[in-house]
Amino acid sequence: MKKNTKRKFSETFLDFSSPLLDAIGDGATKQQIENVLKITYSVWNAVILDTVKGSSDYISMLKQTMENNPMGLKFIEELISRKKNQFGNDFRLIDEYSIKNVKGEWRLRVEARDSSIEGVKP
Repeated sequence: MKKNTKRKFSETFLDFSSPLLDAIGDGATKQQIENVLKITYSVWNAVILDTVKGSSDYISMLKQTMENNPMGLKFIEELISRKKNQFGNDFRLIDEYSIKNVKGEWRLRVEARDSSIEGVKP
């Protein structure tokens, strides 16, 4: 499996997060954007960690947090599928991220790390 490192990771992460970001709209507050990014960050890393470790522990934990929220569980499952199907060759883990407003435009900064740091190469 090749790693997709040609594209800036912030662009990749925004692309991955776009369905939920689009759903909250252009007038979203910083808090709303951060809430979406927390979800997409969690799903992205859970899929990678489970893939490199050959388990389903992280995805199972995510799904358990939504067991009483059918709509939330649906979003989680769609994001899991999106990560596997559209971004499956990108094994960069999200280490940290931040957003800030620059001249009326939201800017995302993402620090990534190689999943092989977790002890297993994809």
